[in-house]
Amino acid sequence: MLITADWIVPVTGEPIRNGAVLLSRGRIAELGPANELLARNPDARIHNYPGCTLMPGLVNAHTHLAMSCLKGLIPSQPFHEWLKHIPVAWNALSDDDIAASIAMGALRSIASGVVAVGDIAYGPESISIAADTGLGGVFFWEILGIELEGLPQALYDAEYPSDPLRGCQGRLRCGISPHASYTSGPRLLQGTHKIAMAQSAAFAVHVAESPAEVELLMRGQGPLTRLSDRLAAGFEAPGITPVRYLDRLGVLEQALAIHCTRVTPGDIGVLAAKAAGVALCPRSNAYLEGGSAPIRALADSGVALGLGTDSLASNSDLDLFEEARALQALEPSLSARRIIEIMTREGAATLGIAGRFGSIEPGRDADFAIFAVSGDDPHASLLADAGRSTIQAVMSAGVWRVLSSSPVMGVSRVERGSCIAAEKASLALASSMSDF
Repeated sequence: MLITADWIVPVTGEPIRNGAVLLSRGRIAELGPANELLARNPDARIHNYPGCTLMPGLVNAHTHLAMSCLKGLIPSQPFHEWLKHIPVAWNALSDDDIAASIAMGALRSIASGVVAVGDIAYGPESISIAADTGLGGVFFWEILGIELEGLPQALYDAEYPSDPLRGCQGRLRCGISPHASYTSGPRLLQGTHKIAMAQSAAFAVHVAESPAEVELLMRGQGPLTRLSDRLAAGFEAPGITPVRYLDRLGVLEQALAIHCTRVTPGDIGVLAAKAAGVALCPRSNAYLEGGSAPIRALADSGVALGLGTDSLASNSDLDLFEEARALQALEPSLSARRIIEIMTREGAATLGIAGRFGSIEPGRDADFAIFAVSGDDPHASLLADAGRSTIQAVMSAGVWRVLSSSPVMGVSRVERGSCIAAEKASLALASSMSDF
């Protein structure tokens, strides 16, 4: 199969005008000028995409696919206020509701050009459903609110694989996330990190996400105090920043640090030296009034950056190009090319999957997105106009997932299930004034 477009953007190489990608058995065999590949492969079945740009499938470095059914149910407000509503909505959902929510999130991701995610998972459903829809990536089992002694049982109950390297293979990788320092005590943070490192699994933690988190760690005060007293066993305010606290505990090593809106220049140096990367979520941070990460300083520090939408409970959609435009608005000095790299190769590096995702190279799985976007500067054109509204086709693992702008997989049943889940969550939120 030979796929042609006005531009091929490999990310690891220069864009190719009037280019083509040759596929063989679901893998990329060759890329180059279309006329050359056509001459060498006259019998290839051809898919032409005039007026389009073909690029690697996008990497959404931070998602909560299970919360997709909560879209629009909790209004924008400070993080600590928003957080109070999540258990109310979540507890109203059955396992089937959550599965439908995951499936809807996965399909919306694929439909916007995403082929890999860094997803916060609550059991094996996320990884199996994502695989069925064509998503790969890293799935972080979230553990919080327990004593260290309860960790083995909690992992067992959540069906976390005893051997992640065997249980999560190929395009799918497993990991652990203890959520944050105000929901997991110091021993639990260290225990989850120790297990992840021993198993060569991925590790992620939300850090420096809100003013309330900084107030708690620096002064032991503020609106997250009651939550930390209830969930973070053994926590005592350290009088230092969230980043330095996690570093003191030894849990920043090879960690994906999520959000980082409230970091100091000294924190950035620590992240660059220790973390696997930082996941930026500008629209979610704005929704939750958490401020903006120091994007330029992080970009200049050498730490790998990824871009994430976070969950639909704190965002309007899962369109990573909309997230990219929000990132550019916050930091116009970032070039379009660097932002495209953050959405692909660099974002994959934060998750430890750059060897498989994020670029178009011979020998790799065919993972790419095609947008009805063209212009003299393909990176700038993509950043300006690509997204759900201009998607033409998506292929992941060598299989077409989106054709003629629509998902190949039927979505009506998934939509119905997600709507039922949303209605249950909405009723629970409306009838409850629950607080911590």
